[in-house]
Amino acid sequence: MAGEDWGLTPKGFYRPEYVQILNAIEYRARELFGDNVNLTVRSPLGILLRIDAWMLNILFGVLEKVYNSRFVDTSEGNSLYNLGRMIGMYLLPAGKATGYVTIEGTEGTVIPAGYLLSTPGGLQYTVMREEIIGAEGKILALIQAVQTGREYNTDAGTIINIVNPAAVRGIKGVCNESPVINGRERETDAEYRDRYYKSVDYAGGVNTEAVRAALLQDVQGVYTAYVYENDSDMYDPVYKLPPHSIEAVVYGGLDEDIARAIYERKAGGIQTNGNKSVPVMTNSEQLIDISFSRPDLINIYIKIFNLETNEDFPGEDTIKEAVINFIGGDASGGLGIGADVPYQGIPAVIMQIKGILDFDFVIGKSAENLNREKVEIGIREKAVTSADKVVIE
Repeated sequence: MAGEDWGLTPKGFYRPEYVQILNAIEYRARELFGDNVNLTVRSPLGILLRIDAWMLNILFGVLEKVYNSRFVDTSEGNSLYNLGRMIGMYLLPAGKATGYVTIEGTEGTVIPAGYLLSTPGGLQYTVMREEIIGAEGKILALIQAVQTGREYNTDAGTIINIVNPAAVRGIKGVCNESPVINGRERETDAEYRDRYYKSVDYAGGVNTEAVRAALLQDVQGVYTAYVYENDSDMYDPVYKLPPHSIEAVVYGGLDEDIARAIYERKAGGIQTNGNKSVPVMTNSEQLIDISFSRPDLINIYIKIFNLETNEDFPGEDTIKEAVINFIGGDASGGLGIGADVPYQGIPAVIMQIKGILDFDFVIGKSAENLNREKVEIGIREKAVTSADKVVIE
């Protein structure tokens, strides 16, 4: 490659190697001093040319880093973090693992903030705010690791020890029924890049579409989610939302993961609404209660009759499976939140099964009230069905 093709080119930045630079300098020296000039390793001119080539190699390396610092894929360190700051993203410091623990004990027992629990291996966690055990004899408490680091991420059923049993009387036992997570070391460049691309992929950054995208893409087990918003100063009678609030209606996923995703994506100062409330620990160690809703599950009953099939028909269980996949079950997706169950959509699903020639059916919200029209579903409801609710006569 000729010297004019070095550095910034239409194809990007090209950094020549040391040997290429030295060959180009020696070629130019022979043009100026003649072909018989002594450019060997130990000649005075040869030594000077090699010093120049070494310095130019360092210079091209610096120029390459300057060029690469403009792009997220190739920048490193502070150059990478500066690119993130342009979209409001900052490097995550080392973080403490957080989770929930069930504490069993006598009704009325007060569990103070800072109460210490641990794993059999000695990893310690503190209760983040004061809790009082109710009539059911147990309470779900938010806990946080004493120190930062991934080693404090622990599986369910591992936080079972009380560090100082005599500190509070009336506690019978503790156990985390779900994993304790989010303990981390200082974020690496690779992790920062991955988070950068996820951030710019979400539409709007902090609007309701961004919250919904985060729920669907980041929270494991979420099948469908909708986020409603009231940006006015008045109560919204249609969506039943207080002023300046949002409400996420989510089907699937763990409560703690959903609350964390909503907190990370909602705009500052906007209140959350819903029938569930989960405390979230911020990076400033402030507890924020995040509310969201679970949809009311509406059971859908279907009766299929006058079924005609041929020898290719695999069996009635395939019909039930197809209908459940279309509408949704207690542990599966299907139709979205607020989506009506279309009467005309059922035949299209069933007729895809081999061997079915003809059939008739009725549908409804109860086994006693079935008809031939769509089933309407509210904006905070989700249609579900099961094998026992799909009857084939």
